[in-house]
Amino acid sequence: MKHIHFMGIGGSGIAGVALLAKKSGFRVSGCDLERETPYLSKVKKYISDIYVGHDASHLEGVDLVVVSPAVFFQSADSGEVIEAKKRGILITWQEFLGKYLHQGKKVIAVAGTHGKSTTTAMVGKLLEDAGLDPLVSLGAKVEKWGGSTRFGKGKYFVTEADEFFDNFLNYHPEIMIINNIEFDHPDYFKDEESVLNSFRKFVGNLRGEKALIVNEDDPGVRRLLKDLDLKDIKLIKYHPKKDNLGFNLKVPGKHNIANALGVVALGKYLGIKDSIVEKSLESFAGVDRRMELIGENKGIKIYDDYAHHPTAIAATLEGLREIYLKNRLWAIVEAHGFKRTKALIDQYEGVFDKADTVIIGPIFKARDRQTFGMTEESIAKASKHKNARAFGKLNEMFSYLKKNLI
Repeated sequence: MKHIHFMGIGGSGIAGVALLAKKSGFRVSGCDLERETPYLSKVKKYISDIYVGHDASHLEGVDLVVVSPAVFFQSADSGEVIEAKKRGILITWQEFLGKYLHQGKKVIAVAGTHGKSTTTAMVGKLLEDAGLDPLVSLGAKVEKWGGSTRFGKGKYFVTEADEFFDNFLNYHPEIMIINNIEFDHPDYFKDEESVLNSFRKFVGNLRGEKALIVNEDDPGVRRLLKDLDLKDIKLIKYHPKKDNLGFNLKVPGKHNIANALGVVALGKYLGIKDSIVEKSLESFAGVDRRMELIGENKGIKIYDDYAHHPTAIAATLEGLREIYLKNRLWAIVEAHGFKRTKALIDQYEGVFDKADTVIIGPIFKARDRQTFGMTEESIAKASKHKNARAFGKLNEMFSYLKKNLI
């Protein structure tokens, strides 16, 4: 029995992995700078040894220290990190997932710039509905599972595979779904070619069955396939521009149809009955922060969506416009990072076209130490939306919304 200590255990990704570790039989402890986070309440039901703050004393009797990649930026000089490095026992939660929790399982990895969390949840639900009792790990909460992971005793482990920091290179799946590939994460990748190179390496991680399921309509995926050695790979293609689901989804938007088509292709590959696939996808209710209705007041419905890449924002607004053909649609946007905004600024043109009014709130600075010349007004101008307003201060934005929404 190894004693695993999770540093930053209150984070979105690492909290779920800590729970899976506990349920898989590891002894687990953890610590976090915050006393409470949106993910800690569930963790505390199963894990009692959780400390507030970071201290090297937490590592007594610990075999392995597992951290979120963010710890390397935010707490690299803490005594706990220094001691773990000194003892050679510090790894990221993605490394722990790949080296320990994936062992002995048939791993199904879902990758792509957009739609990973939703598609992973769809796959997990399908395998659950088919009686295959999978383990699942993704980057968003699923209401039925009460969090971002599902513990099962079946042979399949479904994992969202994130390209940022090359995190997905820690995984060695037998089956892989790639939804799309686009330039993103400019604080790690230099350009689109460097993104593609990471995806090439990831496809090279395929083991066993080596099944690769891809959206061939996506330009980035087509560029990837051109340079791959596919002789030992079972290549399965789906085409959202041509293929029809043949049934309706609860979750709106063409991007969700594309996500679902990848899951249909997987279902066929695994030999799951069409009727089970259809019923499972038809009843899929989505994941948190993906076009999630979070409130309603005086007839105004408020949706929360994680989308921050221009392509994802456009897809979200298009999906909402499908539901509300004649209603006023306001888009309130928080860009993620100044460097990311600068890298993607040329892609904002037309992104908000499905919205009647666009409010650009203060840019979230992420890990940036400079603005790279970007302001909220930069996004408004780049979008060329006739009714876009930019606010550098939250209180001014909220004041405007209170006066003008009703």
